[in-house]
Amino acid sequence: MGRPVMALSFLETLWQAGALRFGHTALQGGLHTDGWIDKGAVMRDPVTLDVVALLQAGELRRIWPDATLLVGLPACGAVLTSFVARHLRLPVAYVLDGEEPSWHRMHVPGAPQQVVIVDDVIVTGRGVQAADAFLSAQGHTVLGVSAWVCRADLAPLAVEAMTPPPYRTTSADACLDCAQGGVIEFPDVRE
Repeated sequence: MGRPVMALSFLETLWQAGALRFGHTALQGGLHTDGWIDKGAVMRDPVTLDVVALLQAGELRRIWPDATLLVGLPACGAVLTSFVARHLRLPVAYVLDGEEPSWHRMHVPGAPQQVVIVDDVIVTGRGVQAADAFLSAQGHTVLGVSAWVCRADLAPLAVEAMTPPPYRTTSADACLDCAQGGVIEFPDVRE
């Protein structure tokens, strides 16, 4: 009989869910990797999503115990944020992306809040940076970002990832697989 799901590490939980994909991958942002995280494998299964959210909530509470609000980004980030917030018993709000970020109408928090942005996989970081600027302009203090994996440098924003990127990430020009004539197994992936 296998170990209980709760005893698994974060990366083991992703593995058990079938979310870790291996092979030459071209991400939508232009980066190349030797694998990617299929977050849909987690998001489609509420039980696995809840286990991942519980692990993420524990890390978030340890690092930012003074958080008063969790903020999610569309679309998977919003779902994940709701699951994480349930374990922390914190309110959630959602920042809509677009030319000018805005609040989703369901919850427009009063300022000032101690905010943690919750996300799954951060590749370029553009959405998180836009949300950070929007939240700061709204009078909130952004304590940091809690994510499964972060491939981007978001300094000076504090980012706590549940695991380092499990795959080698390079620009297309520096991709060893491409240099050796390797075929892209997973093209145009939005991680």
